[in-house]
Amino acid sequence: MTKYLRAVKVSLIMGILLISALTAFTNGIFRESTVSAQRTKIFSFNSYIDIEYDVTPLSLPLAIDFSVNVPLKIRYRTDVPKTFLWFLPWQLRNIILFGSMIGPMQKIHIEVTDKPDWADIYISQPDLFVDIPFKDSYYEKNTSLVISPREEAPAVPQSITLKMESETIGRINKIIFTVIVPFTPSFVPTVTITPERPTRTVSPRESVEFKIPVKNNANKKIRVEPQLPHVGDKWAPTLNPPFHDIMPGEQEEFIFSIYTPFDFGWHNEIQSFKINFTAQMFPIRTGSPVGGPYSIYLRVNNYGFSTPGFELLALLAAIVIAGIIIKKKYKK
Repeated sequence: MTKYLRAVKVSLIMGILLISALTAFTNGIFRESTVSAQRTKIFSFNSYIDIEYDVTPLSLPLAIDFSVNVPLKIRYRTDVPKTFLWFLPWQLRNIILFGSMIGPMQKIHIEVTDKPDWADIYISQPDLFVDIPFKDSYYEKNTSLVISPREEAPAVPQSITLKMESETIGRINKIIFTVIVPFTPSFVPTVTITPERPTRTVSPRESVEFKIPVKNNANKKIRVEPQLPHVGDKWAPTLNPPFHDIMPGEQEEFIFSIYTPFDFGWHNEIQSFKINFTAQMFPIRTGSPVGGPYSIYLRVNNYGFSTPGFELLALLAAIVIAGIIIKKKYKK
């Protein structure tokens, strides 16, 4: 019995010494690897990251100033065999594998590496912590990608890059994995229309031109088309050109011309012209959104009794008649 207890004590002491030696040896290797990049480990294992996300929220153009949540499913795995040092106590195996008796958690950091300045894009939970699995198994964590395009976002196909990175832990190598996520901001067909001198005072038989500058405030090239108002042939209305293709942030000019009819000027009257503009994404595609109609009003006012002069003659005649009547009264 005494010999048995002595053997157990010796075994325990040898085990402690072995663990201490392996710990010192392993830690020494780890310290050396941080000091000199030229030193390599005797053996190591690889990490792998897989990502899965639902493409449904990104299949249609993203609404402007609206946050789209894209669920992300992150899987982490390694190629460490399940039978690795199976004959050793788990504490000793962890020391050799991870450099510590207790198995650590692996940290996976996720970030967007090429954020555009026209959108708010972020990861809801950028740091994920998982256990380190053996080969043919994995650990899974969920997070979300949030995309919110702003008004200046271009309405053309875009993409961002998600970068996922794990840490080096003991003999488990780090990995950097990237994936490209495509999306398209929606088209915002907005324009600014500022007609010059929208109200004019005119005479009959006079030609009048209105300059109508139109600026493209949309997030893509657009075609702007005006609609000629229905005012009758006597005004001889024309609108040129029939359309403009305008780049984002740029401006073009339309000219609306009329010719006042002969009878415009007998009385103090105002003629109003309503012009509607539409803005459509260019190149023109079937089913592409159309903005508008955007309406403006142009007005012409006459000089009252300026022409053809009959009102003035009537007034003079009335004054003469009144003078004759008054004169006759005095004679009586």
